[in-house]
Amino acid sequence: MNNDASVFSFICCVNDEDMYRVCEKHIDALYVPEGFTVEKIVMKEAKSMVSGYNEAMRKAKGKYKIYHHQDAWMIEKRLLYHMISLFEASEVGMIGVCGTNNLPPHGVWWDAHQRDLYGVVIEERNTIGVLSFQNPSQRYERVEAIDGLVMATQYDLPWDEQFDGWHFYDVSQSSLFQKAGLEVIVPHQDSPWVYHKCGVEFDQRAYEQYRRQFIMWKLAVRN
Repeated sequence: MNNDASVFSFICCVNDEDMYRVCEKHIDALYVPEGFTVEKIVMKEAKSMVSGYNEAMRKAKGKYKIYHHQDAWMIEKRLLYHMISLFEASEVGMIGVCGTNNLPPHGVWWDAHQRDLYGVVIEERNTIGVLSFQNPSQRYERVEAIDGLVMATQYDLPWDEQFDGWHFYDVSQSSLFQKAGLEVIVPHQDSPWVYHKCGVEFDQRAYEQYRRQFIMWKLAVRN
């Protein structure tokens, strides 16, 4: 794997070309710090999120990898500046835009107590709204789990391919980073960094399958 500290690698599993084209336009509109370049790696026909991400990790040139959904649009033009600044702290391993510092035992991060939830994102489901939790009072809040719509890293840790579907790749990767002694954070956002055109489709049966799998996996990882 290459780890060029002057490259940001945007990594996305894509099955909707039209959706990704809009996403790509937002990436292309970001301000790029002097001396840095951006590459975009598109994974088509991935068997799962983690298999796509692991393959892309091996291909990517950049030290800084931004794994994101095709429906997650980067609307904060200075996003890359913010990330570089946050990653100056070597202990910071992964950045998300929302998450919790106290993951409930059942594994669903957004069901945590309101006092334990952090971040903000604009969401488009049936209507457009703002999913808003606490905004960290300092530069960032250390959290136990982040949502997978955007996951930016400065270190390469393999994604666990036990999660061979489209759920709990994010929470499990959050756990692996912390086990490696790295911080997972949600930063302070003066305004939302990401617009998530997530729609209303949700495979509850598959989600429940991987939720149960995650609970057992988490116990094994701790031991």
